[in-house]
Amino acid sequence: MLKSENKRKKGMMLYKQIAESKLPWSVCGKSVEGRKIYQLELGDSDSSTIIFGGFHGSEISGVQLVFRFAEYVYFEQRSALPSKVIIIPVLNPDGLVQAKRQNANKIDINRNFPTANWTGKYRSKKNYPGISPASEPETKLVMDLLEKYKPQRIISVHAPLGMINYDGPALEIAREMARFNNYSVEAEIGYPTPGSFGTYAGREKQIPTITLELPKSSFEEIWKDNKEALWATLIY
Repeated sequence: MLKSENKRKKGMMLYKQIAESKLPWSVCGKSVEGRKIYQLELGDSDSSTIIFGGFHGSEISGVQLVFRFAEYVYFEQRSALPSKVIIIPVLNPDGLVQAKRQNANKIDINRNFPTANWTGKYRSKKNYPGISPASEPETKLVMDLLEKYKPQRIISVHAPLGMINYDGPALEIAREMARFNNYSVEAEIGYPTPGSFGTYAGREKQIPTITLELPKSSFEEIWKDNKEALWATLIY
């Protein structure tokens, strides 16, 4: 109980830190419980990359990494940006502040996309896909962002498998990232993921899509390994 309470406090503090940071956020949507979903848009180009953190609220290291990368790009690298980047540090803020994988409707957003393989069946409660695909505001927001920006590549940061999983025509981007973080490059995550974002964006829409799975490491090590790996996706 103490561990989960500490994780909730950490999630609440991180969400507050994001909201109160000096980055020029815009609000691109709201969660089930009405929490703001922040995005940072930088660069001026027809080529764009979208970076997501926090599909799963319990994967705090992913939110930390994307937030830290947003600060790095804005304060240290924005004049060097060769393309447009849209950074959403936490897609599922309700899950983050509750330290839960799912959103406030107890639905796994990463099983809620309208893919050909979507199914109402699920492996466990944590993978509950909802009663129909695209039922959740967070899912619909992601779909709207893809329509708005038509990105050339997408990075979605998760934990804790420690690999670079790619969907669609993203093998070369995955290999480029691996040059910096030395994670294994995998075409499959290792188990079925019906209704996943990778299937929706990468396999069905053929947008190069990376699921960056962080390992169980200290954040300092994660940042050291992935700062240049993420930057490489913007200049690839």
